[in-house]
Amino acid sequence: MPELDRFQARLVELCGTDSFTGDRAGTDAVARLLAGWAREDGLAVELVPSPVGLHVIASTRGVGAGRTLLLGHHDTVFAPGTATTRPVTFAHGRAHGPGVADMKGGVLLALEAMRAMAADARGPHGLVELHCVPDEEGRNVEPFTLGRMRGATACLCFECGRESGAIVTARKAGTWLTLTARGRASHAGTEPHLGRSALMALVHEALRIQTEVDRARPGITANVTWLRAGDVKNTIPDSGEAVVDLRAATAADMAWAFARVGAFTEHEGVALDRSNELGFPPMERDARLAKRTLALLAAHGAVALEEVAGGVSDASWTSSVGVPSVDGLGPVGGLDHTVDEYIDLASVAPRVAATVALCREIGADCT
Repeated sequence: MPELDRFQARLVELCGTDSFTGDRAGTDAVARLLAGWAREDGLAVELVPSPVGLHVIASTRGVGAGRTLLLGHHDTVFAPGTATTRPVTFAHGRAHGPGVADMKGGVLLALEAMRAMAADARGPHGLVELHCVPDEEGRNVEPFTLGRMRGATACLCFECGRESGAIVTARKAGTWLTLTARGRASHAGTEPHLGRSALMALVHEALRIQTEVDRARPGITANVTWLRAGDVKNTIPDSGEAVVDLRAATAADMAWAFARVGAFTEHEGVALDRSNELGFPPMERDARLAKRTLALLAAHGAVALEEVAGGVSDASWTSSVGVPSVDGLGPVGGLDHTVDEYIDLASVAPRVAATVALCREIGADCT
């Protein structure tokens, strides 16, 4: 199949170029690579500069109306050098490699759908735009180009499909809050009573958060994922930091949990503070878009299941500005962010076909 051969060849090259979040040389190189393929595929292309790197916006227009966004990111969590030491491999119908699932494979799947629509100028798909951002993995705020996404008819996001084959029709809100403690140092052996331990204050707060906030309401999770205090083994630590990974199903529950994380108890001689990053909003389920997407996946021989995800994505932001959004339309895969990350190659073609059909239905509806 020529389409799958092209997809695999591009996947090898794309995942063979490191694009760790914050490595401008790498993410910009991948952006230019994507832009070059988009032009080859007959798309209009714009590279948008930003403080965090180049954003890719590629578009095609049919005779329909409306504007459909295909959303992705081209940064990965893998450090420079990974692409060389662990290149893409193919075995037993799967592709393995850094970023194949999260989410270079998804971006290429979206590009294949765009290619098909660009070849059909009389198709009913209306305006279709592929937006690919360079910093999704490390960002806790809205994407730089969110203003360009506002007002769209729908957003289709290409994070990988779940291992079950399910798409994602809702996501929790999520943020990462830093707790800081400032106390007083003292010798741990001779004068421990003079110290005020930042470490112990953070430990007590971590336990409080685990009992008072984590799972206090359906959909809320609050997990302390990082804790550091002290510099030497025989001194009461006078400073420390902890990080809380906070998730909630609704904006209201996130606001409640956010406040409770910072509702510190009294610790004599220790000052505590909490950072104020609001993080990613929830992606709300759009019933009409979800039903339509599932029907078209089934019609093209793909698994038609849906899930709510605890992880966040940039579809959370499009949903927050009123654009109906659905996610998990990339290739079926899993084990993201690990050395075993993979995608199932058999899932690519039916998801490309379903994406094209979905864009056509959206465009026809708006005509």
